[in-house]
Amino acid sequence: PATMTTTYGNVDVSKFRVPDNPVSLQPVPETHSSNTQSALSGGTADILPTERAKANFDVEKMTNLLDGGEATTERRRFIISTTEDKDTFNKFFWERPEALKQHVKFFLDAHDEYLGKIIPSFQDGSFMSDNAMLSGSFVNHYGLFLPTLSGQASAEQQSQWIPKTIMFQMVGVYCQTELGHGSNVRGLNTRATFDKNTQEFVLETPTLQSIKWWISGLGKVATHALVYAQLILDDKEYGVHIFLVQLRDENHRPIPGIQIGDVGPKLGDHCNDTGFLRLDKVRIPRENMLARWQHVTPEGVYVKSERKTNPKIHYATMVYTRGSMIRTSGGHLARAATIAIRYSCVRHQGFLQTKDTPSYKAPERQVIDYKMQQYRLFKQLATSYAIKFIGGWMLTKFKDIDGLENLDALPEIASTAAGLKGLCTFLAAEGIEDCRKSCGGHGYLLSSGVAAIGADFVWQTTAEGDFIVMMLQCARFLIKALQAAKEGKPTPGPCSYLTVLNKPNVNVLECGPAPARSVEEFYDPKTILGVYNYRALVAISSVGSEFAALRDKGLSFDEAWNGCAVELVNAVRAHCLCFMLKTFADQADQVEDPDCARVLRHLCCFFGLTYIIDDQWDGLVQHGQLQLMRAAAKNLMDQIRPNAVSLVDAFEIPDRVLQSAIGKFDGNVYEALFESALKSSLNQSDPFDGIENLRKYLNLEELKTPNKLPASL
Repeated sequence: PATMTTTYGNVDVSKFRVPDNPVSLQPVPETHSSNTQSALSGGTADILPTERAKANFDVEKMTNLLDGGEATTERRRFIISTTEDKDTFNKFFWERPEALKQHVKFFLDAHDEYLGKIIPSFQDGSFMSDNAMLSGSFVNHYGLFLPTLSGQASAEQQSQWIPKTIMFQMVGVYCQTELGHGSNVRGLNTRATFDKNTQEFVLETPTLQSIKWWISGLGKVATHALVYAQLILDDKEYGVHIFLVQLRDENHRPIPGIQIGDVGPKLGDHCNDTGFLRLDKVRIPRENMLARWQHVTPEGVYVKSERKTNPKIHYATMVYTRGSMIRTSGGHLARAATIAIRYSCVRHQGFLQTKDTPSYKAPERQVIDYKMQQYRLFKQLATSYAIKFIGGWMLTKFKDIDGLENLDALPEIASTAAGLKGLCTFLAAEGIEDCRKSCGGHGYLLSSGVAAIGADFVWQTTAEGDFIVMMLQCARFLIKALQAAKEGKPTPGPCSYLTVLNKPNVNVLECGPAPARSVEEFYDPKTILGVYNYRALVAISSVGSEFAALRDKGLSFDEAWNGCAVELVNAVRAHCLCFMLKTFADQADQVEDPDCARVLRHLCCFFGLTYIIDDQWDGLVQHGQLQLMRAAAKNLMDQIRPNAVSLVDAFEIPDRVLQSAIGKFDGNVYEALFESALKSSLNQSDPFDGIENLRKYLNLEELKTPNKLPASL
């Protein structure tokens, strides 16, 4: 038997089915699906099934490839099955208090059955993020607070705190960012001073800028926080450490010394009580400093763990977080591309023959068949695949850290995660917005889904490190790799194109690939990758030489670095796009199914070509080569076109997750738009609240005889 769906924050539309309702004196009949236009149907029911019939690959096999195998697809489906009977589409009509209330209820309802029975893996968490229906307070609890305890609390602390965290006996947040400090963790101003007399740490945010700020889940929901603060022992600084602090009591009120609240309305992410925290000499036990890698003795002596540690261990949780955000970028861009491509197939606009069309009833063109629309949307489709594959690479690299016991791989992973987090969140935010614009006026509606995706996602370009700061972090790694290559040392995998510099006196401008002689050569990812390798090599070598020249002039490291910042960011963009293309190409090469392999190669090549065409590669690509690339891109659009809908179907994003009136799987766009409009808060009563301000100006006598000529005429 079918399971009854739970609708959160329900908006009753039954009132419109009776006479004299808020929008009409007559009942408003319910719309229905049909292949033919009528008063109650948009007539689009057959369009997407027709599109799906054009596909020349197996969608299920492509889904398995995106997930990482059949077993992983099965796991993903299980993970998201807990929301199959839940409907949160009404979120577009909630005020913030209602949004927070419904998020808390929804999240706990979805997790209740498996609470304490399943400990989600990093990949499980990624599946949850990709399919989140109400992103909000508990993202921090599971995504940051719990991993930090797992990675940096001692065994004794973990045994005490982790079971409570898993069972929601305490709700925690990762509390690092301050009102005046974000990416520069070393510069945090929050202090934790040890009092030997009471065996307590005294935590305080001594200045306005040191107030903790932008902390997801803190404003109203959290009971505890992992506070990042400067450790002070006998007036000596020991750097940033992490402290578990209780925030609220049994009545969910702030404890003494705590000021805590919500930072205010944001562009999106309205279910999230993003908060601030002021600490006024709040005392916690000595045992509440996370102690896996170090601890403070009762005598106030700082003791490091005897186990091998890494000076950047405090950044490990952030590395995991940034890796998660890379994968989430692909997931959110995939949502936007799904909506925009489906809608562009359903939407018809513009006569097939504008010069010879005698009737307004003449056939119109599918919007997806306009070449500019194809170029825009297929670029975002290809980019979402590329980000998903690079996210899969990040997942394998996290396994190299091996629970933070094997830290040798951390520097490479941290720098790569920084660069990719910066670029992927930026590309996703830009791509989501372009998908929204490609949906025309309907894309401006929150009920379109695509507008809300952009508003809810865009904060990720600055969270856990602004994208420019992230790319500059990666640049440091690249400059070190450049120097190592020049010294004949091995280069890390993502920088393999620098190996050519192992030889002395290399002129990088002479290291370019042989020019292509035909359009067909650009149907091979390896040809395009050769161009990308060359661009990255030239970009990094050039900025490396510029940086060295500034240092030779006597500038300090920081002054020289700042002087090259624009070129460094461009070099990192070149490097990250190159690595993304390589990962995409490697993935396509490993596919055994010939149809899926062919389609992935088309997408991979289109991904590579569009960023060459759009980024204007500064003379590195000759005009003749660029013309061949443009021709190849146009031909690839023709190859991708019949597979477009099935390629977004392969993401397997359920309608309940997509939450889009215009991107529904069945293509019944116009019915969904009209029904969602009835839920508007302005449509729940009539006349509107405030009519009295207008009424005194209206000609009420004339309004009594609607649509009649005045007697004077």
